[in-house]
Amino acid sequence: MRSIVSCVLFVLAPLVAHAQTVSYTVSVPKPTSSLLHVVMDIRGVQGASADIAMPAWSPGSYNLHWAAKNVEALSVQDGSGRRLAAAMVDTSVWRIKPAASSMRVSYDVYMGTATVNDTHASIIGTRSLMYLIGRTPYPAPGALTVAVEAPSGWTIVTGLDEVRPGVFTAPDYDTLVDAPIEVSPNLEILTFEHDKATYQIVIHARHNYDTARLREDVRKIVAEEARLMGGAPYKRYVFFFHGTNGGSGGLEHLNSTSISFGRYSQDNVDAYHRFQFVIAHEFFHLWNVKRIRPEILGPFDYSRPQHTRNLYVSEGMTSYYAALALVRSGVWDRQTFYNDLATNIQELQTQPGHLVTSAEMSSWLTWNRPDDSSNVTISYYTKGQILGTLLDLEVRGRTANRKSMDDVFRQLLAEHGLPKPGFAEDGGFRAAVEKTAATGGASGDFGDFFARHVSGLDELPYSDMLGRAGLTLEITRAPAVRSIGVTTRTDADRLLVDSVPPSGAGYDAGLMPGDIIIALDEERVMPATFAARLNDRRSGTIVKLQVMRGDRLLTVPVTLQEDRKPTYKVVEDPNATAAARALRDSWLRPVQ
Repeated sequence: MRSIVSCVLFVLAPLVAHAQTVSYTVSVPKPTSSLLHVVMDIRGVQGASADIAMPAWSPGSYNLHWAAKNVEALSVQDGSGRRLAAAMVDTSVWRIKPAASSMRVSYDVYMGTATVNDTHASIIGTRSLMYLIGRTPYPAPGALTVAVEAPSGWTIVTGLDEVRPGVFTAPDYDTLVDAPIEVSPNLEILTFEHDKATYQIVIHARHNYDTARLREDVRKIVAEEARLMGGAPYKRYVFFFHGTNGGSGGLEHLNSTSISFGRYSQDNVDAYHRFQFVIAHEFFHLWNVKRIRPEILGPFDYSRPQHTRNLYVSEGMTSYYAALALVRSGVWDRQTFYNDLATNIQELQTQPGHLVTSAEMSSWLTWNRPDDSSNVTISYYTKGQILGTLLDLEVRGRTANRKSMDDVFRQLLAEHGLPKPGFAEDGGFRAAVEKTAATGGASGDFGDFFARHVSGLDELPYSDMLGRAGLTLEITRAPAVRSIGVTTRTDADRLLVDSVPPSGAGYDAGLMPGDIIIALDEERVMPATFAARLNDRRSGTIVKLQVMRGDRLLTVPVTLQEDRKPTYKVVEDPNATAAARALRDSWLRPVQ
């Protein structure tokens, strides 16, 4: 089917004494090309030149996508149709010189086959709509209006406010490009109301889900998180669910979220729990990140990385509140909550990087991952979720359960919620924790905890803090196996060293990633039997490995180590005190 999608934006931004307007028209002349055609009309700008730019990244997704690389066939004309010169002067910036009072910029932008195709078009502003640069490097200010003209039979859905049919408004560029616009003839739309707000669940996929159950799960999540944060800051919210053949992930927006999910995974318990978790995570982001954020994350500089040490708060503690909302709302039972916590602890504790990279440093490095990431990185999602759990229990314990992390985030919203400036990069979140604890009667500060466990590398005090809620962390170990102390992978029937942790037998022996293990004690190695052959030997035995390293055949003596894989489990202590059980119940049940 041939389709045309067009949208027109009008931007009113004061520049000196003259009104400045920008309008865009977006069309999809051939959906199977995955191209959007964009026309950007600029009026009222004075000066010898004008700069336009494409965002290099999308808020909430902390990596550089450099959307400018997908721009094709850019041209500029003045109001009379005369061609104007436009040249790239930076990775994502074009300079129009000389500028005219009226200019039209035209270009195509490749969006990818999953984003624009013959079944739908997702208009993602940070990947398609250039902006006129105002006070460098920020977009020019001003309110915007978007008019979307869809083909007959195609439905338009967006989180933007609709001022008349097909016409939507945004107060500024940040809000405009934060709100995806979905246009498709194949949308399944579910709705529900909660506390005077309307919620839409927009599904773009064939699937096997019980939509009544899905809607009820979403409603419960919404009700619990809105209760926690004192109500919803909007009149309408949109969940965009895009079906895939993989797992679940998402990206948050001010009053909408885009989430992928496995189309036929409802009967897979783990996959459905993951889908529920992503929904709860992305929905809580409407407070934590979109309104509560480190001071650098808004207003947005779209031209370069925005480094912060606080993604363990923005992302990790959002994950904590996702899990907490699921158990408090009854979508998960307590055992599922405990299993999720134990899984995160196991992931963190078995990553070599937890000994060398702090939660703060993991946040900072998200824009520039180390080449040796398998050995030195950790997930700020994972450690941040665990830190949120332990800090919550510590605040509750110090204040005799009078205060909690719930109060910390409500305080952050009151003092730093958009449009107020974000919390300070250095010490801002710790200050909020200490202020909340002090109002609950706690003495002392949290400096030691943050120094040792947030910016530092000390092991987390699981037993002490989980014990406050009558919980125990059980660690069991699998039967011993002999190992060369590296991870391996199979490639075309060859056994390759994949990574070498910075301690252990392989590191001590000098094995390297990429080594091809050919023989063990002068007998050919087969990947399927290698582990069994190692287990025929005793721990401490020195074996000779023949490996190919590039073009060299080497013999590497390795002293076998003994591995006993740990499994972590969070359980309720049957001997917990009445106070600990009461704390646990108030923690995991919503306050009535």
